[in-house]
Amino acid sequence: MAIYLRYETPGATGYGELVGDEIHPLEGEFGQWRRAAAPLLRLADVKLLAPVTPSKIIAIGPNSRMGLAEAKMPIPEHPMYWTKPASCLNHPEGVIEIPSDVPAVNPEVELGIVIGKRAKQVKRENAQEYILGYTCVNDVTAGDFSTPTSFMSSPFFVYGKTYDGFAPIGPWIVTNIDPSNLHRECRVNGEVRQSQSTSDQIFSPEVLVELVSHVGTLLPGDVISTGSPPGVMPVHHGDVVEIEIEGIGVLRNHARNRS
Repeated sequence: MAIYLRYETPGATGYGELVGDEIHPLEGEFGQWRRAAAPLLRLADVKLLAPVTPSKIIAIGPNSRMGLAEAKMPIPEHPMYWTKPASCLNHPEGVIEIPSDVPAVNPEVELGIVIGKRAKQVKRENAQEYILGYTCVNDVTAGDFSTPTSFMSSPFFVYGKTYDGFAPIGPWIVTNIDPSNLHRECRVNGEVRQSQSTSDQIFSPEVLVELVSHVGTLLPGDVISTGSPPGVMPVHHGDVVEIEIEGIGVLRNHARNRS
């Protein structure tokens, strides 16, 4: 297992491998890194950035058996896909801006699949060859989730995921981890909103890589956000949102009204 991150120091940004509390700077193409001849850095001395700079983030849903059961909806043959543009990308400790013209802004804890190499029409049995590792994604979504069908009948079903900063990712990428039974949790000001294992998911990472790569080509650094468990509720100005996934870490962000 390796832990890869992207960091910022005064005047520079880079990728690194985290070992304990030390960062080994890396060089080379994304996912094909090698350790650079550079001094080690301390984790406490850098600012963490989103560990990817994706060309796109593909959000998946629905992908929760429990969520569909609560909504009294059948399990679909295929999930739906939303494309979040690169302008959605947000960093650990970054601000989630709450627009004034939306009914609600909702954080969602999701496991993120990080693509390591160009993937086009991949078969599920070969999907692991294209997965670099996994990360935490907060699939922030504007819209009303107060009733099971309200979001799907609103215009936010189309564009509620595409606002600037609505895709915090991090704090890092973890490789060689089994994603089939990881506890995931969303907390707001320490209060648990969502809490469930990835074992509840309908579509595995391998299936999702196959499905998405048959729709469009995935590039190194692209992320598939694999769907959220039940318990989605809005955040408000001043709230602190924590997305935690077992074996990966905690992604923390701060909600603020857009000025």
